[in-house]
Amino acid sequence: MSALRFAGYDIDYRTTATPPASTTMTKDTTDNAAAVSAGGRYMHALPADVEPARALLEQYSGVPSKDVDRHVYQMRDKLWDVYPYACVGRFRFASLEFAADAYYQVALFRLLQAQTEEDETRLLDVGCCVGQVLRKLAFDGVDSSRLFGTDVEPRFLDIGYDLFRDRNKFKGGFVIGDILKQQNQGGEEGGDALDALDALDAKMTFIHATSFFHLFTWDDQVRAAARMVRFLHPDRRDVMLFGRQVGTMLPRDNGKAGSDKVYLHNADSWQRLWDEVGQRTGTRWKTTMEPTEKIETGATESSLRKMTFCVLRA
Repeated sequence: MSALRFAGYDIDYRTTATPPASTTMTKDTTDNAAAVSAGGRYMHALPADVEPARALLEQYSGVPSKDVDRHVYQMRDKLWDVYPYACVGRFRFASLEFAADAYYQVALFRLLQAQTEEDETRLLDVGCCVGQVLRKLAFDGVDSSRLFGTDVEPRFLDIGYDLFRDRNKFKGGFVIGDILKQQNQGGEEGGDALDALDALDAKMTFIHATSFFHLFTWDDQVRAAARMVRFLHPDRRDVMLFGRQVGTMLPRDNGKAGSDKVYLHNADSWQRLWDEVGQRTGTRWKTTMEPTEKIETGATESSLRKMTFCVLRA
């Protein structure tokens, strides 16, 4: 079984047990056209993987059990009005399947161990949307003052407070900014957003980035990853970047400079990307990437996979 040594622990970098589910929520159990519209991007019934969020919304957010479904629908439609992303239409913001990943469990364990002000263990969620990962960590017992998120869309962050009803309870920080606007430390590009993101530099132990890298070209992924390196504490060996993304068994291009195509990775290309990031930042990284599920596209043989990944100092 594939495993990785991290901070004194051997972790399996496939997935751990699936979170428990019940049958309370309405489930999208059909594939007919009535269940999905807007080109397959907008679902009219809650998918089964939203069910584990019920405990979070009831116990952390205080949403009455009878109101959970309606609350999720209302928040989804508010997000959809901001931008009709497929992940919004399909309720991905309410899925907690990330909590089953071994890397999440490692980050959770380390964050729970941080009990003193002198312990600077922190986590940053890049492209955090409504901040569901941060709220799950807080629900799991992490001091929320150690949790940070960044996104380019401030309305997503505001809706996150409405979704989780914790505007006066969540002590973490959110920063609005676009990490692709900053290429070199001390550069002028980026304006106010750059100044805000700089406040996170050299402070993070963990970075979570799910459904992020697969949105960009090779060059932009290098730029984003190099910016993330600056967020990590430079003197800690135990820093870790982890998450999920769409990958492929057959990378789509050769990662040529100037390509305008989004780049989907396999394990080899993911390491190659971080080798380039290391050269750019004067650092060294070792990576893992594991397929967890085939993505059906209707093609005879789809090479697309859901992937989990991890990046550690080499």
